Amino acid sequence: MQKTLLLKALITAALALLLLVPLELIHSTVAERQERQASVVQEVAASTAGAQTLAGPALIFPYTIEWTEVVLEDVAGAPAGTSRVRREYPRRTEGRWVILPSVADWDSQAATDYKRRGLFKALVYDLATTVTGRFEVPTAPTLPGVREGAKVTWGTAFVSLLISDTRGLSSAPRLTLDGQDLDFRNGSGLGAMSNGIRAECAGITPGSARALPFTLTFSVRGTESLSFIPLAETTRVALASAWPHPSFSGAFLPSARDQRIDADGFRASWEVTALATQAPAAFVAAAAERTACQDACLESFGVRFVEPVNVYSMADRALKYGFLFVALSFAAFFLFELLRSLRIHPAQYLLVGLALALFFLLLLSLAEHLPFGLAYAIAAGAGIGLQGFYLSYVLGSKARGLGFAGLLAALFGALYGLLVSEDLALLMGSLLLFGLLALVMVITRRFDWYAVERGGFGRDAGVV
Repeated sequence: MQKTLLLKALITAALALLLLVPLELIHSTVAERQERQASVVQEVAASTAGAQTLAGPALIFPYTIEWTEVVLEDVAGAPAGTSRVRREYPRRTEGRWVILPSVADWDSQAATDYKRRGLFKALVYDLATTVTGRFEVPTAPTLPGVREGAKVTWGTAFVSLLISDTRGLSSAPRLTLDGQDLDFRNGSGLGAMSNGIRAECAGITPGSARALPFTLTFSVRGTESLSFIPLAETTRVALASAWPHPSFSGAFLPSARDQRIDADGFRASWEVTALATQAPAAFVAAAAERTACQDACLESFGVRFVEPVNVYSMADRALKYGFLFVALSFAAFFLFELLRSLRIHPAQYLLVGLALALFFLLLLSLAEHLPFGLAYAIAAGAGIGLQGFYLSYVLGSKARGLGFAGLLAALFGALYGLLVSEDLALLMGSLLLFGLLALVMVITRRFDWYAVERGGFGRDAGVV
């Protein structure tokens, strides 16, 4: 009867909705593992070194300006303006004259590794870099606030290099400036921009030289991402690594002409001039006033060392298709009942749906120990084998059970294609749904639905 068909359809839909509960529980497990993975990355960054941002080097000349200020003051007790006395007050102010490189060439190599906390891991890198360039020092400095008769006293000049997390320094940096080897000490010497190192160069004073070539070598560790702030008039960065999955980010992308990414790693190069960024001017202002860098000062570029297959993000994406799997499987069962005059109990629907839901939990647990592709193959193979065995009895034929198993294998294969082809996921998903709808329409094109209404559900229905 028509009511029987409608009732079975409603029960089937209710069972499909009921299976959202275990799917949501599995999704909560994935979210919990994702949070734990993120916390491990934070723990590793806290115990070793976090994401690194590098800027510099910069040549800093501290100075003091002293002058005498003459003030005419009213005599106490006298009417205003009737009697004034001339008084002199000594004044003093401090400042920084900041010289940025005219050119800075960074040649860097990044080696990657993992730090583990149980099942969870964080990607870390060890950067070895050499910076060469030169400072062009004007003979006559122009200082703000200098007035006639003022005395300018120069302090000890120093070279400053900003490193966002100095705990990552893995060896003593070496700096050669104008042929002189200099030693670094902790702290940038730039006030609020304190994260970094500095090297004093007592023999260099304003006007003593016009061009100061330098070579700076250091190694620094970091976690997951690396950034550079271009401060020189021309900043060139060449970065190479054996990591084959970089994600370039920031205000500037590497040159497409020189960029190379393959299974052996990547190599990228950037060239940024001071005309293309506000970072140098903002840095000079902040360093002179000993204030923190603002947004313009933080214009950077760099790379993130990305995991191509993140277990938890892939499992989360797979779960988004979980209900679709259940709905398609139940729809296929429903068609079997109609076309083959079978009677499938709601409990059998529920068991098949639970087996599909457990696939996602099995996938998550295996992927934490095995490569994702292998874990997916094992979980899918176990699910398909179990369903094929069970449905051979439910559907009354091994051929039908194997046919349904083949349908599941096609669905699992399509899902894997959606997961690994992120850029084409929408297109592939749309084609899959269109293909399934077309298949159902072709199979049922001669199906007499009125015969089902007349003959009852689960009995021979006419196909015209």
